[in-house]
Amino acid sequence: MKRTGRRPLRSARRRLSRGLTALTALAAAAGAGAQSSATSATPSLAVTVTATDNRDLSSTQPQSDLVTEIRPGIALASRRGPLQGALNYSLSGIVYARESSLNTVYHNLAANGRWSLFEGRAGLDGTANAGRQVVSAFGTQSGDVHRARGNQAQVTSYSLSPYVQGPLPGNGNYRGRVTYSDSRSDSAGDAGDTTSLDAQAGVGWQRGNLGFGVDAHRAIYETPRTARAHNGGVTASLSWRFDVDLQGVVRAGTEVDDIRSGHSERVSTWGLGGIWTPTPRTMVRADYDRRFFGRSHALLLSHRTARTIWTLADSRSFQTGGVGGRAIVSAYDLFFAQFASVEPDPARRDALVRSFLSANGVDPDSEVAIGGFLNTGPTVQRSQTASVAYQGLRTTVMLALLRSQTQRLGSAGGGGDLDLAGRIAQRTISLSLAHRLTLQSSLLLSASRQRTPDAAGLAGNTLQTLTATWSTRLGESTSASLGLRHTRFDSDTRPYDETAVIGSVRMQF
Repeated sequence: MKRTGRRPLRSARRRLSRGLTALTALAAAAGAGAQSSATSATPSLAVTVTATDNRDLSSTQPQSDLVTEIRPGIALASRRGPLQGALNYSLSGIVYARESSLNTVYHNLAANGRWSLFEGRAGLDGTANAGRQVVSAFGTQSGDVHRARGNQAQVTSYSLSPYVQGPLPGNGNYRGRVTYSDSRSDSAGDAGDTTSLDAQAGVGWQRGNLGFGVDAHRAIYETPRTARAHNGGVTASLSWRFDVDLQGVVRAGTEVDDIRSGHSERVSTWGLGGIWTPTPRTMVRADYDRRFFGRSHALLLSHRTARTIWTLADSRSFQTGGVGGRAIVSAYDLFFAQFASVEPDPARRDALVRSFLSANGVDPDSEVAIGGFLNTGPTVQRSQTASVAYQGLRTTVMLALLRSQTQRLGSAGGGGDLDLAGRIAQRTISLSLAHRLTLQSSLLLSASRQRTPDAAGLAGNTLQTLTATWSTRLGESTSASLGLRHTRFDSDTRPYDETAVIGSVRMQF
């Protein structure tokens, strides 16, 4: 029978309450152990003043204004013991000097944590995020989170994932995990609102160079605009370690879903993969599978030298909704992903990234626009990234090329851009150079170009941004910066130019 709509798995209020409860528990635990050398709690306050010559991003009647952002925040981290993770929260209050009706408040949150029990055999993983995101790839774009208010939304998401794992006789192991994820936005039409519940279980054994295992999963997806959908399957795998630095795996199984047509359909699946680590600084990982939605692949090449980090990634995967393509992220987010090959542990990587940004005078909460859009409903996303980062004694250079293509899966519309265009592509190139002038001051230059091509009669656009920022330390816990930004947005519907001068003071307590 064809699916029919059902009531949500939980009300939005209960979902948010549970997520905040989990975050509060993490914060309380971190705060309770603040005297431990492995746990830290750092309050902060940032005040940023932006003088812009085009407050409303208008091509016909630009108006100047002075925009003040007051952002108190706190950073919590725990790197030892049963509870490990990091939580960074700030509250942004935006005040316009000439138009008080535009004043607003929004939240910024990035948190991840793991509570480990019984010597790691059970536990709970959790993540939470909040921030401003682009609603439509074809709407007005901006390199500043304060601009393009009509094409942005506050998005809050979290996931809770209890797990068990442990050994089995005969050099075997078992694993089980249940993950509940929820995403909500305040945009019109419920764009970006998704809920999923995913259960996974598996067993495996290793005999010499030979390994084999069986894994099963069952997932439920739900959105306000689409009926509840299901996906599940069983996969058997066989792996072989050819050498200490080379291993491969083959997979075969079956999968059932009602996402594509609304009726349950069963398909046979198969795949293969491998990982090669010729040196501790080099890794090549590749996977290819035939899934219910077609081909799926993931390719990652990373190489580190004493001064550089090279990364090449290409993937095609199933997505349940939320933020499609890319979105507005912080400088912290960009470098946190970049340093994944250097430090895989999230808690230790958090400290590494913040130390690196502080040394180079980069505000970890400064937002960088790299495209994206909100979507509700299942999609298939192709993502390609190539990046290189050079870290000199006084100079850091990072070049990144990003390309994404998001395609609607199934006939049911999920709201937003994909209701009008079944496939959306975006391309971005960004270059940044940070140079430390003295022990206290540094200069940051950045340039980016984002292109959204035309799709199904929707006019594309191009966003170009140039930024120069000088920053200095005024004391052990206080820093200040002064910057200049120029933005050009080319669009058939609403092009504009904007120039802004930005001054900021940031304090940590």
